[in-house]
Amino acid sequence: MGVVDGGEVIVRAMRAHGIETMFTISDIGQSPMLRSAEQAGMRLVSPRHESAGVHMADGWARAGGGLAAVAGAAGPGVANMVPGLICASVEGVPLLALGTQRVRRSLQAYRHGRFQYSPQLEVVKPVTKFAARVEHAERLPEFVNEAVRQAVSGRPGPAFLEIPVDVLLDEVDEDEVAIGDPTRLLVAPGAPDPASVAAAARLLRDATFPVILAGQGVHRAGAAPALRQLAERVGALVMTTAGARGAFPESHPQSVGMAFPWGTPAHLESDLVLAVGTQLGESTQYLQPPGWAGPEHQRLVHLDADPLQTGVNREVHGALVGDAAAGWAALVDELAGEPDRAPSEAAGAYAAEFHAFRAAMIDTYAAIDAAPVHPGRLATEVAAALPDDAVVCIDGGNTGLWAHLAFSYDHPRSLLWTGHLGHLGTGLPYAIGAKVASPERPVVLFTGDGAFGFNLQELETAAREGLTVVVVINCDYAWGMEELYMQKVAGTTVNVKQSEARYDQVARALGGHGELIDTPDGIAPAIDRALAADGPTVIQVVVDDRENVHPPGLDEFHGMYAAEHT
Repeated sequence: MGVVDGGEVIVRAMRAHGIETMFTISDIGQSPMLRSAEQAGMRLVSPRHESAGVHMADGWARAGGGLAAVAGAAGPGVANMVPGLICASVEGVPLLALGTQRVRRSLQAYRHGRFQYSPQLEVVKPVTKFAARVEHAERLPEFVNEAVRQAVSGRPGPAFLEIPVDVLLDEVDEDEVAIGDPTRLLVAPGAPDPASVAAAARLLRDATFPVILAGQGVHRAGAAPALRQLAERVGALVMTTAGARGAFPESHPQSVGMAFPWGTPAHLESDLVLAVGTQLGESTQYLQPPGWAGPEHQRLVHLDADPLQTGVNREVHGALVGDAAAGWAALVDELAGEPDRAPSEAAGAYAAEFHAFRAAMIDTYAAIDAAPVHPGRLATEVAAALPDDAVVCIDGGNTGLWAHLAFSYDHPRSLLWTGHLGHLGTGLPYAIGAKVASPERPVVLFTGDGAFGFNLQELETAAREGLTVVVVINCDYAWGMEELYMQKVAGTTVNVKQSEARYDQVARALGGHGELIDTPDGIAPAIDRALAADGPTVIQVVVDDRENVHPPGLDEFHGMYAAEHT
């Protein structure tokens, strides 16, 4: 047939896996790959920083875009990717990350003084599921297949391929390039074994106060409908991790919101917890007392695709190893013929109390008519203005706590937030990735001014790509989360104040729109204008810095850290 270079080979391999979007900054070393990608009709999104590019690919995946590729140039480019790779690894997000390296002959150990060389493969190995160097162009499909398999199998995460630039230039005969059928290499987890399903169903039948704890694995498996069906079948209350919000409609009377590091009647009085697609980690107190009842009073059934995740941190009474959707379906089938069961009196009373308490708190904040704006009023105004199908990105410390109070989600994949790593600066890249993946859905970022400053340059990316992304800044001109806690711990505050920067003007300078709001009644109209705008809009809302340091849940959040010192 013909002769192709390594750049063409890797593009063909990526497209065989359905990868049609790549986030990367143009670089001469990548030019054979970028040329072939453009000729093949792939969408190339160029961020202003490589770490932001990884976050964009992360947001793309979480918003439902599937697997995206992200690439960085040798040396500083790959070095800049590392923070994003760490975040994706901790959050369990599948990515195909590519990094070029110097030509093969320069990699010999005796060569010194190499330009833009670093031991990048060794650097990324600890923060990726798979990392390897490809030294022959004809083997690129083999390595892409393995990287993708690793990225999406079990608990997902990023996979990294290092490619010397001369490999992308190498020419090979097309007959020597075996793309194959990569789908045959992907082994999806099936349903749990029938005996385990039957045992779990018996535990659910016998439980008087069952609670379902749903994690991000529900989104990945597309298991939201089955989750609702099972919850209504057994009368279970449902709480989610931060990454799984929207997997169960939060307006549903059996929803009790987001699991967080505090004990509630649902945590403490439940006699059975059915956990699915979640690590039982620090943010849920490892399902241990005092936040939970403990294994002697509370049975645990854990459904996860990874057998090594079941029984971690907490004694398990039923382990279901398999895909979340298949597991839910198997449980529903096992309980077929039984009528839907209402929650017990105690469970129903708690759920009703939870919804009433939340509504009352929101009403309280919504009634505060002050300037500067109360941060609770800002959060409630934004929540009320959000379209039902919006994708919401959250970024920041106290800002995130205010948002978790006010925002509610009834649709899957509606919240993007780095709930495990707490990585500031992810919000705007997440929003860009989400908008590229789901252009039909409104995308809104709710961020603090401190967090926004990490990657505000990506406004230019959003403007260049013509992306209507709405950015609402909870602006207190300070590191608000640190201010109060530093005072408590150290008796003083150090370097917590920021200048009164005009981010709305920065937005206009970078090709977007910007508004400065200092009264509550201006927030909703500004959001309406932003949703109708062509391109990104920054709505900078000046909030009361004295009130911003007291969001609901702050003491419990700080308690996760204080507990380490007891």
